[in-house]
Amino acid sequence: MHNKMKKINTVRYAVVGLNLGMEHIRAILKNPKAKLTACCDINTLKLNEIKSFLQQSDKNDRNIFFTEKYEDILNSNIVDAILIALPTNLHADFSIKALQADKHVFCEKPLTESLNNAFRIHEYVRKTRKIFQLGYCVRSSPFHKKCLEIINGGSIGKVTNVWWNMFVNTKNNGWRTERKYHGGKLFDCGCHYLDILTLWANASVLRVCAFGNPLGATGPNKKDIPEIAAIIIEFGNGVKASFLLSQHSANCQNSTCGIVGTNGKIEGDPYYPEKAGSLSVHANDGLYKYKIIINGEMTSSGHLGFMEQHDSFINAILNGTPPACSIGDGIQILRLMHAIDKSISTGRTIYIKKRD
Repeated sequence: MHNKMKKINTVRYAVVGLNLGMEHIRAILKNPKAKLTACCDINTLKLNEIKSFLQQSDKNDRNIFFTEKYEDILNSNIVDAILIALPTNLHADFSIKALQADKHVFCEKPLTESLNNAFRIHEYVRKTRKIFQLGYCVRSSPFHKKCLEIINGGSIGKVTNVWWNMFVNTKNNGWRTERKYHGGKLFDCGCHYLDILTLWANASVLRVCAFGNPLGATGPNKKDIPEIAAIIIEFGNGVKASFLLSQHSANCQNSTCGIVGTNGKIEGDPYYPEKAGSLSVHANDGLYKYKIIINGEMTSSGHLGFMEQHDSFINAILNGTPPACSIGDGIQILRLMHAIDKSISTGRTIYIKKRD
């Protein structure tokens, strides 16, 4: 695994980017094997807001270091791992600098805005052998793990089709509305579920056909990302996936999903109220039906698996276990996103070639 492994019992985090980073701070404070030692943001008001929050926290540590300069974090001897919660186009440079500074990296998804930058990060992960994990938190959720348990148990037979309907509203603005940053709900949020569909299919993507267009542009930002989309994915093992997006839902998050097998199916509600999801399972050719309510903690922003993903990252550092979502996983998801973007833009079916 990574080099220069020092025997430690707690991972000391620095969080860089304190918007989404605030959710990560809450997760870190709750984890007994994690310690928040530094926070960084160029926005002084945001830094002061976090300071105020931590002063009121029952886990307040007066030794937390606050700075507007990333170089201070890189040079710090009180930081084992850097959590990067910044716009996608900044991920490559910030991740590479962290790896060069001998820090482990937890980087928010998606990996980067371009495959070239993704390959740059991959090279430094290979050279430094540090732990690098991406924030595809749904992978770590009890909801996804229960789905895999049922699939692997064989009660629905061999998986043939998987699907996800993502119906949301258009609250997100700013950089997330621009395609050049892989923004918009389709890529900035939908990448979670495209990843899960790939895991359920358990194969590499063969080809993609997608349709979508920017509709109903409102507010001060010029939107050049799809607000509706229909995507069909074929995997190398023959499994087909469908993904539907609409940003015109009255609700913030209204997703449904499912897995169809040769002997049954699973219908999922990943955002079941107050819980971590629900499943309706039709097994043994529909003769055996049951419902599962999944218990688990969700963050205030409703991210599935948000707390659990930190367990994976910490265990990878302390015990050498694989991270929940590796750099290689992130590249595969990014290649799928690029293929979808190209298919929407050109109206063609896009084949994804295997990399050597």
